[in-house]
Amino acid sequence: MEPELTRRLRQQRLIAEFGVFALREPALQPALDRAAHCVVEGLGCPFAKVLEHLPAENRLLVRAGVGWRPGVVGTATVGGDLESPAGYALHTGQPVLSNHLDGESRFRTPALMAEHGVRRAINVVVRGDGASFGVLEADSTDRGEFCADDIHFLQALANTLAVAIEREAARREAGRQQELLLREIHHRVKNSLQLVQSTLSLQARFEAEPARTHLEEAAARVKTIAAVHDRLYRGSSLGEIEMSVYLEGLIADLRASLADTAQGCGIDLVGADRDTWPADDAPAFGLVVTELITNALKYGKGTVRVRFRRLERAAELSVEDNGPGFPPDFDPRCSRGLGMRVVAALAKPPRAAVEIDRAAPGGRVVVRFNRES
Repeated sequence: MEPELTRRLRQQRLIAEFGVFALREPALQPALDRAAHCVVEGLGCPFAKVLEHLPAENRLLVRAGVGWRPGVVGTATVGGDLESPAGYALHTGQPVLSNHLDGESRFRTPALMAEHGVRRAINVVVRGDGASFGVLEADSTDRGEFCADDIHFLQALANTLAVAIEREAARREAGRQQELLLREIHHRVKNSLQLVQSTLSLQARFEAEPARTHLEEAAARVKTIAAVHDRLYRGSSLGEIEMSVYLEGLIADLRASLADTAQGCGIDLVGADRDTWPADDAPAFGLVVTELITNALKYGKGTVRVRFRRLERAAELSVEDNGPGFPPDFDPRCSRGLGMRVVAALAKPPRAAVEIDRAAPGGRVVVRFNRES
């Protein structure tokens, strides 16, 4: 039999160590896992679990645990009503200690505990200032007894865990509010761009050549910027984008918006590696591919083909068609065309570079984007 003093000193050490760990660990799941391990070590029991309350189902999900068969943690649930030990603790707000589950009249023994031969258990509520997260539980298969001091140990762990849970909830809420604010800003930017495009288009109707053409081109480019912006911020994350998904959606938009320019020619994304880039880089990708596709539809022939390749510390974007190609002395950095000048401006060294692939049978432009160190 372990001396009582040794047992309590070990529990105090575990409480202190868990407090430091929970404060330093930014993610919640490791804290849940560590809490379960502390329970097992501190009480000398073979089983422990952290249960999260699922109000819609009135069940308690095993979020973390020690000793259970594979497949239990993250999947198994127990009843969240007053008929289970954990549910009883959750609803009454009081710790539940039972050293003889088979003789209990207050609640039934959940099937999960019966399956593992659990004879006695302690349940304490994990609750901060708000609603209860769930229950921290210790389970044992022997005929020994838990005592009031064991409840105090378990409750100390649960209280520390509640602080970590509230911190995680506050972090998620702050992130959600920030994302809502950013989406509102981007929505207003898109509306402003559409207003500018409409104003330019309206003005062009009342101007003679060549001013009319210049205004129409300016309106078309503002529309392109608005489309690129809209496509970028339709994604699930505002911090980064999956390039293959982004380009696929953008090209689908361009097929519709450039239908008059295309005059029956197709626009195909013939290859796109999966690659994640910061969202700040996406507008440059989008505008470059839009300008290159527009130029290919105007001056090339056949289907316009777009490729995106992932390279080490870089990415390569190419647009090609079946037309006659570029003149031998053509330099995109010295082009007088607005579209190619936009591409050259967005693909300036050292972050990017643009070149003409002279070996291609038609017109092919390759743009390489380097990742920031």
